[in-house]
Amino acid sequence: MIKILIMLCVFLATSLPALASSDYVFADTSSPKATVKSFLASSDVLIEYWRNEQLAAPQAQHAYLQVIRTMDLSQIPNRNRTVVVMERVLLLREVLDRLEGDALWEAPTLESDSLVSVERWRIPNTDLAIVRHDVDDKQGQYLFSPGTMQQLPRWYRSMLVLPYRDQDRVEYYQEFLVNPGPLFPKQFIQSLPSQLMQLMGPLPLWQWGALAGVFFVCNLLIRLSFLLGEYWNTRWEMKGMKWKVGKLLSLIGVVVILFLARKVIDDGIWITGGVYQFLSSTFLLGQFFFVSWLIMALFNYFATIYAFNKHNGKHVDSSLITVLARIFGGLTIVILGVYIIEFMGFSISPILAGIGVGGLAVALAIRPVLENVINGLTLYADGGIKIGELCKYGDKLGTIESIGLRSTRIRTLERSLITIPNSEFANMEIDNLERRDKRRMEHVFRVRAELTQDQLKLLLVNTRRILLQHPKLEEDPVRVRFMGVGEFAVLVNVVAYIRCRDHEEFMAVQEDVLFSIVQQTEAVGAQLAFSNQYQFAGNLAAMDEKLKEKAAQTVQHWHDSSNYPFPDFSYEYKYEIKDSIVYPVKTSATRLSG
Repeated sequence: MIKILIMLCVFLATSLPALASSDYVFADTSSPKATVKSFLASSDVLIEYWRNEQLAAPQAQHAYLQVIRTMDLSQIPNRNRTVVVMERVLLLREVLDRLEGDALWEAPTLESDSLVSVERWRIPNTDLAIVRHDVDDKQGQYLFSPGTMQQLPRWYRSMLVLPYRDQDRVEYYQEFLVNPGPLFPKQFIQSLPSQLMQLMGPLPLWQWGALAGVFFVCNLLIRLSFLLGEYWNTRWEMKGMKWKVGKLLSLIGVVVILFLARKVIDDGIWITGGVYQFLSSTFLLGQFFFVSWLIMALFNYFATIYAFNKHNGKHVDSSLITVLARIFGGLTIVILGVYIIEFMGFSISPILAGIGVGGLAVALAIRPVLENVINGLTLYADGGIKIGELCKYGDKLGTIESIGLRSTRIRTLERSLITIPNSEFANMEIDNLERRDKRRMEHVFRVRAELTQDQLKLLLVNTRRILLQHPKLEEDPVRVRFMGVGEFAVLVNVVAYIRCRDHEEFMAVQEDVLFSIVQQTEAVGAQLAFSNQYQFAGNLAAMDEKLKEKAAQTVQHWHDSSNYPFPDFSYEYKYEIKDSIVYPVKTSATRLSG
């Protein structure tokens, strides 16, 4: 018994390495003949595992990789898909297994002296060829040429009437057409009615039905995803910007749905030929569209969150962050697009070459766009304007609503929206009214000429005192001057600067100052003047003689006390009365209690 066990162990020890070496043989592509042998050996193993529904087995995967090493699939779209590679492998086997005699074994070997000059070997009586590669990582290897791999469907149809060299050979390709991929069990498909297994065009009837079902379910789920996204935003709208991610969730759901649908088509239904290439490209473009939409939405979402958290969306940096997010999102989409083109099996080199040749024409065509983009970035870099600011551009007024890459949008005082290209707006003279550290108030008061000189002096002094006492006015410059005599009035010029930026606050402070000036005008016995036509038509009261006398006494007192306030008050007096007026008044509804 012990001897039997020892002999069994010796047998296993010697047989396992042999099995391993036979299962895991690397493809030899050093000569045309070695490439043919390697392809036939590896494809035999691969087909056997495929027919047994064991493509995921390690031996099957190894054979799959070795088969790929013997073929140049660079011109085959979607060459990374298993169904595409399996179709080419089976088509090539269908053609090679129908060749007469020893045509395959006439290929040159490495030992042949003629191999030194062999760059291409064509299989006799066909256009199929094995060529030597002299570039990239496949330099010196002999592979089935890209043209050969493209012509396989045509050669299969032309050789379909020829018999196999091996009469017991099964027609692999027809079995491949009607059976599903590794995702679905063959037993289930083979149990369907025989009518569904009949070819209807390039595909069997059951595959057409399965595709229709996939499209219907995919469309239904995409609609449901967007509806759920809208419901999410409505449900959490009151929680703020951070919770408004319904659109992002919808796009993520759509991308996942398309991925699963593509997985079912690739590894389940396993359609082939031109129908597969069309549907695969359509799904890939759909995925690219929604992924690009998702990328832009993500960049915009995080830029909006950052801008509102930091500046409440009303700073030039906020608009710049949004634009930069769009730029980086666009660059990410371009990089993804290059990867998609490569993934679909197209070479990016001819596209880049075409762009290089037509670069000048493209640059001339998009010159206005580039000007707008550059000027838009200049507006951001200069920082002269920001969103929400009131600006004067040319002879118009408006509030900046957005600064984009191509144009700037302005809301006018009439509430209309004007869009100006950045190339024009950047060259305009822009007066930013919001950036004033203080706002200028200037008025000319027309006072009836009947007042005396002393009344006029008292009016000027009292008005100047009010401007100096007001807490919202700058101390310097303050100007209240007798500036001349008009046709029907004495002209008094009043100039001061109000400490505010907001227009509404400016109007409120100016109103308070004007009320005080009118009050002082009445206090000295003067009256505001009107046109001569109105004076004759109306019944105006005469000047108060008592107020005239009081004004004269006040002016005389200034002279007697050597405190005459012309041309200006003393510095001590200015300091004493500075900010002594209460604004707003204690009884104002807007004044805080206490």
